[in-house]
Amino acid sequence: MNALSQVRLEAGRFLEVGAHILDTDTLRLATTPDAKLPPKAVAVLVRLAHAGGRTLGRDELLDEVWRGTCPTPDVLTQAIKDLRRALGDDPHAPQYIETVPRLGYRLVAPTRFLDALPIAVAPEPAPVPGDAAPTLAATVPAPTVPAKASMRRARSWFDATAMLLCAVALVLAVAALVRTFVPPAAPPKALHWQVDEQRSLTSEPGPESFPRISPDGSRIAYSIGDAATHSSRIVQKALDAPGAVRLTTSEAGNEYYPMWSPDGSAVAFMRFEGEHCRLVVVPPLGGSERVVDDECYAGLVNPFAWTPDGKGLVSTAPSQEGVDDMSIVTWPISGGGGRRLDYTHAFNDTDLDARYSPDGRWIAFRRGANPNSDLFVVPAAGGEARQLTRLATRIRGYDWVRDGSAIVFSSGQGGQQALYVVDLADGRIDALGVQPAEFPSAARATDTVVYEIPRMRQQLSRVDVDAPGTTVDLVPSTGSDGAPTASPVDDDVVFVSDRGGSQQLWILPHGAREAYALTSLPEPTLLHPTWRADGARVLVTARGPFGGRLVEVEVASRVVHALTDVADEDVRSGTYGNAAGRFVAVVNAQERRSELIAFDSVDGRQANRSVLAQDVGRADFDAASGAIYFTRITAPGLFRLDLASGEESDVTRALSPSHLDGWRVHGDELYYIAPKAAGPSELKARPLAGGDERTVLSLPTSIADLAFGVSRDGRSIYVARVVAEDTDVGAVRLHRETAD
Repeated sequence: MNALSQVRLEAGRFLEVGAHILDTDTLRLATTPDAKLPPKAVAVLVRLAHAGGRTLGRDELLDEVWRGTCPTPDVLTQAIKDLRRALGDDPHAPQYIETVPRLGYRLVAPTRFLDALPIAVAPEPAPVPGDAAPTLAATVPAPTVPAKASMRRARSWFDATAMLLCAVALVLAVAALVRTFVPPAAPPKALHWQVDEQRSLTSEPGPESFPRISPDGSRIAYSIGDAATHSSRIVQKALDAPGAVRLTTSEAGNEYYPMWSPDGSAVAFMRFEGEHCRLVVVPPLGGSERVVDDECYAGLVNPFAWTPDGKGLVSTAPSQEGVDDMSIVTWPISGGGGRRLDYTHAFNDTDLDARYSPDGRWIAFRRGANPNSDLFVVPAAGGEARQLTRLATRIRGYDWVRDGSAIVFSSGQGGQQALYVVDLADGRIDALGVQPAEFPSAARATDTVVYEIPRMRQQLSRVDVDAPGTTVDLVPSTGSDGAPTASPVDDDVVFVSDRGGSQQLWILPHGAREAYALTSLPEPTLLHPTWRADGARVLVTARGPFGGRLVEVEVASRVVHALTDVADEDVRSGTYGNAAGRFVAVVNAQERRSELIAFDSVDGRQANRSVLAQDVGRADFDAASGAIYFTRITAPGLFRLDLASGEESDVTRALSPSHLDGWRVHGDELYYIAPKAAGPSELKARPLAGGDERTVLSLPTSIADLAFGVSRDGRSIYVARVVAEDTDVGAVRLHRETAD
């Protein structure tokens, strides 16, 4: 039995979807009889209808509809195209089938299954003047009578009576059919998360970051930048009133990540002093502070949370000395040792941001250091962890919704960081349309969610090794720059910037005083520009709402070549391979989070694809040795892969899994930014063949995404330094509504 026969047995022959009716037997739309659909496209549509508005993953659809075969993703993409063409649907403004980026597809039109086509009722004839109003019997059309026969008036009374009785019987039968026919009930409409009442709560100069809302929804605590001391302090204020109050009088270190206790009687936060971290608890109106933990883990951005009873805190930490992991641990605020949760966790799992559900039954956490994270939940008592999302994306903050049925989170899956909600029961993800947005926090007594509105401007700059205290801004603008990298041939610098109105790839020729755009791509986010060894071309990853693709730009002519298609692969970053026309890319592989692949590009599509490694963060190609260097998202270190032999080896353990842009292979050395929670960053270099590391220079305090480039001679470092940060706090009302 084929897939179409299987789904047909589960429902009626006809599927009503929006304004169309599909006949699953003839594979035709009754509303568009000339349009015949392929069987697999019909099977996909029926499967989506059975999902009742839920998102079905691409792998799930491929397994169900193409069961017993070895299909490529292209077949599903083509089936969706066939359906949209037949239904008259626009993928950019879908009325029928919505693409959920990197998840799959869902039906947004109402559907129901029918055993028969609805009967079209003929319009009633207009009454003849002077006649009585037509009865039901009068609406039944009389048989046509030939003209000559109509002139013969002589009919027997018996014949007339027989005809009348037949007509009455027909009318009664129709009436009985109308009374007893009950149309099939439409499936219940899906509930979707939506927001309204969107507004800004702060607008002061400088950054107001990491907001947390009090349990009763009346106040917010957040971190502000102190311009006088160049440090950050925790303050709190009423939700819709001016006037913030500092919680502490200490001038030491930087204070981040405030967290209200369940009853709102205390606020805990993290204080960083150099490499040292403390967990501090203070009353919400200020007062004497209490140090809860004098050695909290400062290696990663890893906020903590309260236990449901308010007597302890939950976070994550390495499970033991020398083990490269982070696992969930709770400890009492009164002092004493912590208790590690017994749950499904491997020694290379990096679990962060642990947080109890409102009812205390679950603990949510983020697995995988940024940028490749997903959300998981585990019973509060421990046991089997369950993966909620399969996005492998940059998740910047999350919180449980008020009733604990879902989690609101900030994700960069569509390019810019935006708010989404994932349902705990079925894993459906709803986009809330709020962006840019990071670090959401939900109240427990109201439907209010507060979040950080990132507003940051970055400037392309140069720091010279011989004058590390001096930063030279290059081609200033009112736009925001990022991801600089220098040509290996002539020190031309390419960088990503929105100075032209949209984010594009720009170039600053060596010694020039003006930059110009190399691209005019439609995607909102460009990432990881990489030079070819001869300096003639540049690779860049273009990410949009449906995923990422790899493109190549000819520097001299500005001609752009598409190397991959989003339908084939969701590309996260790319570099050159060891032969002409050969490329290496990090791609999203949902179950394994990411894969390093090699491929040839033929007419913008992949050919000769092979998997080189799994769980990869970013890769860099060294043309001199013909080797690929890469990081992993599941373990610290830099790894080397010889493309000729396929041999893999460890280079150094100096890089953490959170390093993405913060490293470069340059010549025979690894350059990397040492992770630091606060204060100026240090750029270090380490010989690839082994040996002692050296400190190259101290970089400006704020570097965007830790991205940098190195000049040919290694004497200049190019960065995008943060020159203005006016991050504010916003708020929305989050609620659930039935989809139309």
